[in-house]
Amino acid sequence: MRKTVVILLVAAMLCTLFAPAVAEEKAEGWNNVNAEGYVFPDYSGQTLSIMWWGSDTRAKMTEEVIHLWEAKTGAKVEFEYYDGGTYWTQFQAKMAANSLTDVFQMGNNWLTYYETIEPLNAYIDAGIIDTTAIGPAMIATTVNQANGDVTGISNGTNARCFAYNPALFDEAGVPYPTDTWTWEEFADACRKISAATGNPAVTTLEYNSLAYSVFTQWKEGYNFYTMDGTGFAFDGDTAPLAYLFDLLTTLQQEGAIADYGIQNEIGSNIEADWIAYGDSAIIMLSSNQFQALSNVAAESGITLELCTIPRVSHDGQSGMVVRSSQQMSIWKGSEKKEMAANFINFFINSVEANMILNCERGVSINSDVLAALKADTEKTNEVTGKVYTIIDLIGSFADAANTSPAEPAANEEISDTLKKTYFQGLAEGKFESAQAAADLFWAEAQEIWAKHQ
Repeated sequence: MRKTVVILLVAAMLCTLFAPAVAEEKAEGWNNVNAEGYVFPDYSGQTLSIMWWGSDTRAKMTEEVIHLWEAKTGAKVEFEYYDGGTYWTQFQAKMAANSLTDVFQMGNNWLTYYETIEPLNAYIDAGIIDTTAIGPAMIATTVNQANGDVTGISNGTNARCFAYNPALFDEAGVPYPTDTWTWEEFADACRKISAATGNPAVTTLEYNSLAYSVFTQWKEGYNFYTMDGTGFAFDGDTAPLAYLFDLLTTLQQEGAIADYGIQNEIGSNIEADWIAYGDSAIIMLSSNQFQALSNVAAESGITLELCTIPRVSHDGQSGMVVRSSQQMSIWKGSEKKEMAANFINFFINSVEANMILNCERGVSINSDVLAALKADTEKTNEVTGKVYTIIDLIGSFADAANTSPAEPAANEEISDTLKKTYFQGLAEGKFESAQAAADLFWAEAQEIWAKHQ
């Protein structure tokens, strides 16, 4: 019996000696890049590729952060960036050639490109992407609600809003926009400013976003898409769209809103917009673009302000929402996914990196980063303070949650059709009325939706 026990003990010791090592469970927050004594992974001799879209201001900031990460890790980063329009052409070409970059910037249209995206759940669960300073609500902005996949990490929150030049409002004797100004007040301001300056009062609008907002404003419970992105949510009621078609087309025909030739010439280059040079008074933009725009305007001695989108009635719904501005995602075909996850972890969570980025892509979702930025009087200047204020204001609106976090796969074609066929078609006199255009759009939108199912 003693001999048997000894044999069993020896066998157990040998099993323990030669068994595969069990991975040590790491403490929560082990990959916190802001922790004292944090050691960066060594990626010497390895290369990571990244692509993004944005302004020249964004490019300079991003390149500086990339070089910072290279210095800390020994990695080499190959990067490319484009304006907003060219980016998607390049992205689709790379997607077709199966040659996307390891990391890429993605918008709320991620559902359209879902098959290219590596879910980040495993990297979050393992702590490689540290989320200890990121609230669940912020993580949820980039989650596929159908299956729980985390499609990326948000670069920050933003909201679509208006920027305006108070000096031109003063010149025309027009009161400044209030938090609840209406479309009628917007139209009155545009006409008076255009008459006083001889230029269009408005040079850039995001027509599709405005249309979607007006649906939400029109009636409680309305939204262009359902919350889960599985259909439409306005009961086929085209009156909201006809209302906006009529208002904006009339203003454009009167010269109070720039024609499409001017708008297309400006394109997505926010720094080239007339408002930055004192030649127009109002534009629509995403709040994270305000910093780059204000920098250019300041060179001409112009101070700009932010305000809400007009609404149908003073006491009606805002039709506005705070959402993820864009996100960093990993290509499913990448051979360097863990390295890519570590880069994203640094890009999103590092206080040092975000002192450079300074919420240009949106208000940081990392509470430690945001606290550090707000405590720095150089970083939280007058311009960034205005962005924080408008985000807080819009977030306080009761209907701010009434939107879908992801744009359905059909949205890209629907949005393109809405702008080019219907908004521009009305301006060119191709439809007998705004209501007729709205009805025809609704019929076509349903056909497009069915095609993408």
